Amino acid sequence: MGRIVLVISSPSLHRRVSEALTAPGWGVASWTRAQRGRADPAVDVAVVESRALAVEPSLARLGMRVIALVSGEHDPFWRSPWRQSVAGVVDRDDPDHGYVAAVREVLSGRGWISPELVPWVLANSGGPPRPPGPPRPVPGQLTKLTGREEDVAQLVAEGLSNPEIADRLCVELSTVKFHVSNVLRKLGCRSRAQLAAIFHTYDTAARAMLPT
Repeated sequence: MGRIVLVISSPSLHRRVSEALTAPGWGVASWTRAQRGRADPAVDVAVVESRALAVEPSLARLGMRVIALVSGEHDPFWRSPWRQSVAGVVDRDDPDHGYVAAVREVLSGRGWISPELVPWVLANSGGPPRPPGPPRPVPGQLTKLTGREEDVAQLVAEGLSNPEIADRLCVELSTVKFHVSNVLRKLGCRSRAQLAAIFHTYDTAARAMLPT
């Protein structure tokens, strides 16, 4: 029976992934600050949010097989140096069976990339890195957002208009307006500019994202 450790700051996403990976009979636990910098031979696979890797890159060097949890093709993970150290990449919006498939393949000694990301990865594998986008929101605010709301907030912070966001995410304009309204309300922002400013404050608070 494999032992899986999760490094996921969002309570709802942590619960969902934990339930999905417990169903096949794997043991699932949470990574804590007390484990920082120490290898745990009892851990077979770690499912780690990409921003947690940014804060604690040693997670990819502890002898564990790491599956990075990313937010689509625009995640900063793709420009990071530790992307070469992971055994798999799974998108946070993948269905539950996608998480199970990723862990099963990595436990078997193979690699894994979410099928939805494969065409983009292949198309960009030889090209120059994209210019860095704005950081994610500070942790306390970030946990208020759903995965899709976080994606929308990221694109708002990049300066995209609602129609541009709808085109990028392949959703209806009304859906984007709904998400933008929710994001501004949840983060206490009065404008899109204030939302962008929140994203740019992430660096000073990034370490607080790791679970305690």
